[in-house]
Amino acid sequence: MATFQRETSHQLKGHKKVIKNRVNPSVLFLLVTALASIAISNNAMSADTHGHKDEHTDEHKSEHKDEHGEEEGHIEITKVNAQKAGIINATAGTGQIKQTTTVYGKAVIDSSAISQVRARFPGLITKLTVNVGDNVTTGENIAQVESSDSLTRYNITAPISGVITKRHANPGDLTNQQPLLTVENYKQLWVQYKIFPSQRQAIHTGQQVTISSTAATTQSSIMHLMANKNQPFIIARVPLDNSKGSWAPGQLLTGSVVTHQVDVNLVIDNRAFQSVEGKNIIFVTNKGGYETRELTLGQTDGQFSQVISGLKAGEQYALINSYLLKADLGKAGAAHAH
Repeated sequence: MATFQRETSHQLKGHKKVIKNRVNPSVLFLLVTALASIAISNNAMSADTHGHKDEHTDEHKSEHKDEHGEEEGHIEITKVNAQKAGIINATAGTGQIKQTTTVYGKAVIDSSAISQVRARFPGLITKLTVNVGDNVTTGENIAQVESSDSLTRYNITAPISGVITKRHANPGDLTNQQPLLTVENYKQLWVQYKIFPSQRQAIHTGQQVTISSTAATTQSSIMHLMANKNQPFIIARVPLDNSKGSWAPGQLLTGSVVTHQVDVNLVIDNRAFQSVEGKNIIFVTNKGGYETRELTLGQTDGQFSQVISGLKAGEQYALINSYLLKADLGKAGAAHAH
């Protein structure tokens, strides 16, 4: 523009000389009109170029915003899509921080759940309808014996429900006094944990116990504490419901005994934490999806942690499958870096 003004000024000076030598009003009018038209056209081109630049800049900004529209630490996802992905939320609230002691033992059968089936009267076994591994119910006919005295036949029924674990006789054998079958019921087991002297002061009847194996976990409580002769430990007996068949006699099991617990105003389930850039964060729900939060924590028992700050009671956070949100957060970060 400055160059154009210098050239125009130079041209005007030259034309002034011509005009001074030739004083012709018609020529003077045409010259002024032409110069004015050139100036207007040049200004218009400059304005158009500037406007195009602004438009391109705005468009680039818009595209950049669309591409990286998510704010840092924010994952945009609808409730429906979160549910489809299997993300389950939990609500922050009051809870307990528990101190526990770990003990070890194994599952055993209660003596009342084992029965050896015998004949009432001596005789010949004429029928035996069950074998090892078969399940029987109380009162079910499982054998038939012909009495040696009266020669009459009578049925033998299962005294308890359970599984046949041993078969001691066969049809054609004489009964005498030996057992015919052994029936065991595994639906109710006991766990016998060893409690050593260093643990004895903290362990009491009635305390809650988390029973666990490599495949399953359940809750129960200590029912009995029994001395164990000539051994440096006592036995804690804990009932174990096995109605679903998840446990087996002789199975080695770990017990986590709750020895002390503290009520706190706000706790969070430790499963919600995800490690992002060296920090333990959680994903808290907001209007558009989830946002990351770093919390200040207090006491923890490995399962729950006390929240000092960073979260309020009633707020919801991603608990199950929160790693999916972490993955989306990583994708968003990579896009920003690009």
